Amino acid sequence: MQNSTNIRLVNLPILFDPLSIETLPADTQAKISLIDACLPQTQCGLCEHPDGCLPYAAAIVLGDEPYNKCVPGGQPVTNAIAQIVAPDSDKTTLKAAPSQWPIDATSERPTEVRAVIREDDCIGCTKCIPACPVDAIVGTGKHMHTIFTDLCTGCELCIAPCPVDCIDLVTIERKLSTSERATEQEDLRQRYHTHLRRVTDQLTDSSNSRPVVSMVEAKLNNAASQSFNISEAQAKNTIAAAKLRTKIKKLEKQLSVRANDKKQAELDALQAELESL
Repeated sequence: MQNSTNIRLVNLPILFDPLSIETLPADTQAKISLIDACLPQTQCGLCEHPDGCLPYAAAIVLGDEPYNKCVPGGQPVTNAIAQIVAPDSDKTTLKAAPSQWPIDATSERPTEVRAVIREDDCIGCTKCIPACPVDAIVGTGKHMHTIFTDLCTGCELCIAPCPVDCIDLVTIERKLSTSERATEQEDLRQRYHTHLRRVTDQLTDSSNSRPVVSMVEAKLNNAASQSFNISEAQAKNTIAAAKLRTKIKKLEKQLSVRANDKKQAELDALQAELESL
């Protein structure tokens, strides 16, 4: 029977396969699980683990990585992890990694922030959307985007991709009980895992032509490629389909400007060929 402490390590997204957590001893898994539960689940990468909180938790246990690198968690999270890593140690607990934001007097953590798009300045480039680890940004190409503030984790990952600097960070003040924080962190973790599974499905869908645009997507793409046995015929079909889609899009664009019977017939033939692959 699965240990209840380790249940959060079951059925993980493919991104975490390289961690091989299921092969680890039960007590090691338990320690990783407890540390992961302490982390704020912002998936911000400020701990130098851009693929999320769980890889950092694993690195603390398996790689003796410093336990004080969680910037948004601040000193409270550092202290909590220290008790898991070395509960009987008489050493002074490490000082938490500094944040650019001031420390909140109530939570003793860095002040929380949320991202807000200046909608009048947004050009609809969509570059911020895949950067969000919890799918809190909605919008389509060449249309204004919006961030659901109540879903935003304050990870700041959407700032860098924006080519027009139309995303601002605003500070928020709130008080959370221990149980409320634990519930929120579990929700954030589940949203991130849902995001990873959705992106994995997109990347392994042969009809999906959207380019890989983020580091996490690149890692997922590599992991997915290693996990599926693709035959030579499938590979050739995938390449052929990509070439056909390029030709089809070009013809569709031309026909949207001016009708042409010859080009329409060519388009119909290409679409039929694509469907046959």
